[in-house]
Amino acid sequence: MALDPDDPSSAYQLGRLFAVLEAAQYAALGRVNASIADRFYGAASATPARVFGTLMRGAKVHISDAKKRNLGGWIEPRIEQIMAHLPAQLPASFKVEDQGRFAIGYYHERGQRRVRGEATDNAETVKQEDC
Repeated sequence: MALDPDDPSSAYQLGRLFAVLEAAQYAALGRVNASIADRFYGAASATPARVFGTLMRGAKVHISDAKKRNLGGWIEPRIEQIMAHLPAQLPASFKVEDQGRFAIGYYHERGQRRVRGEATDNAETVKQEDC
């Protein structure tokens, strides 16, 4: 299976969004002791309405910092593309089946970035496997 940017599932799209937010943090800060995936994956996949506001607030800072480092120019357009597939109100919680869709979207997006070389804008500075 491959990335499906038009998948109608909010869970799938939020999984994709979470992967992009993780990449934004990496582009801004490099390796950190506790990434957003380490800290928020469980909550984001189970109770998205409670977590994504905080994550999006942090993403603005990370995107700005990444741009200062000439990294992550692809991040905002990707967020906009994903957000176009989401409802105005995020789901309060996901059933176990939707948590699986979240995981699939997350890993599809991560895998696609590696294929496209979007882990960073400067592949010489940071190895793709580190992201």
